[in-house]
Amino acid sequence: MGKVQAALSVTAVGSMGAFAIGAFVLSPSPVEANVAIASNTGIACADCHSDPSDPKMRALTSLGMAYSKCLYSPVPGQPNCNVQAQSWQRSGTSASPQPAPLPSSAYGSLQPQNDSPGFGASLNSNPANGPGGSSGVGQPLSSPQSQQEADSGASPESPEAQASADKAYVPPVQAEPPLPELPPLPALLQRDYPDCREDHLHLPDPHDKAKNINQCTTALDNYYSGVLTEYRERMNQYQDELSRIYTEKVAGRMEYSAASRDRFYQEMMQEHANSDPEGANMAIYRAAEQLYHADRNYLSDRYCYNTGCGGYPVPENYGYTYVAESLAKLEEPKKLKAKADGNKSCKKSRGRGRLLGGIFGSVVGSVAGLDDVGVLIAGAVGAVLVGEIACKLSEDEQEKAAEATLAVVDQETVGAVANWKSPTRGGVSGSSTVTALNTEPDGRKCLTITDVAIIDGEETRISKQMCRGAGQSKYAIMA
Repeated sequence: MGKVQAALSVTAVGSMGAFAIGAFVLSPSPVEANVAIASNTGIACADCHSDPSDPKMRALTSLGMAYSKCLYSPVPGQPNCNVQAQSWQRSGTSASPQPAPLPSSAYGSLQPQNDSPGFGASLNSNPANGPGGSSGVGQPLSSPQSQQEADSGASPESPEAQASADKAYVPPVQAEPPLPELPPLPALLQRDYPDCREDHLHLPDPHDKAKNINQCTTALDNYYSGVLTEYRERMNQYQDELSRIYTEKVAGRMEYSAASRDRFYQEMMQEHANSDPEGANMAIYRAAEQLYHADRNYLSDRYCYNTGCGGYPVPENYGYTYVAESLAKLEEPKKLKAKADGNKSCKKSRGRGRLLGGIFGSVVGSVAGLDDVGVLIAGAVGAVLVGEIACKLSEDEQEKAAEATLAVVDQETVGAVANWKSPTRGGVSGSSTVTALNTEPDGRKCLTITDVAIIDGEETRISKQMCRGAGQSKYAIMA
């Protein structure tokens, strides 16, 4: 039994010894490990090995010896084997390798070199060390950029250096020039409108009234053909100027940002649309045109009333001022003249100025935009009352008289009557009566209405014609 145990012991010890010897022989040496590292450089094997067919032999060239002493350091900013070995080959062993960090996967893991303590120490030294730091073969040279970073105390991996490197180039901010101004908007002014519609009221003789009405009608026609027509042309030129300014001064101009160009384009297009015939900028024009037609129709009706045309009877005192001497002995002409003289104080219908101010003024024009200018004109008492009666009434009395006229117009029946009383004066009242109804072949319908106003016992009686065209729903004073 003892012999068997001894044999087994000898066998076990022999096996362990053989294993230890084999492991020692088969383990790669530092040289061999560095040779494996060097194979990643792309350099021919013959440049490093005297016998490339057997790389395990220790017969190395100068470059191979350089690689045998080379170490890879994964520390950022430290040397790597490729740069070290090639630098040593060029400058000899006294040259210092250049720091050029590369990914550690390209060279494997760090392998200590016990036979090169000086070199290993230099790899772990700070390149920014001064004369007190380690020197010699292993101390890396620093580039101007590295030296600048060392002087400033910031390493390439420091947050400050990374933040500075990550910043993209930002050109200096340049102030945009101001965008061009839009041209001034053409305007229609109230002073250009011939407010002569009721100038004939202060004249006593019907012939003189008709003459004054003709003059005012001519002034209104000149206003339409001159001011209104010229205004439409100016608005067309205004739109052309808007387009020209954008095309020549804004579009494609790089001194303006894209946002500024787009904003100017939107403003220009909105102003262009507002200047179309139905746009907001043309509201005053539409109101002035409608006022022109309303005033001209009124004057045409008053002309016939004072001359005897259009179904009106000839006034009894027509041409009185021209035959006054031949009728001096007659009592009736004197009464008529006295009555006419009493009308001299009645020059304008109350509320006329308010109507014009609402059309041409800034309140309605800018705030309301005159979007419903037809209501403004049709709602005015001048559309249903004649000046000879309206001028003698206060504004609230005019409204009552206008309501009476509208009431009989809605009935469209001969003999329809509507009475009214003043809300402020006890001695003032009146009425409206339909005395005739005519329908023309083209569908136009006309009413003859007699208005009566009694003021402190004095009666004023006026006839008027109100018509509406085919397809229209509202009546207005019309010849």
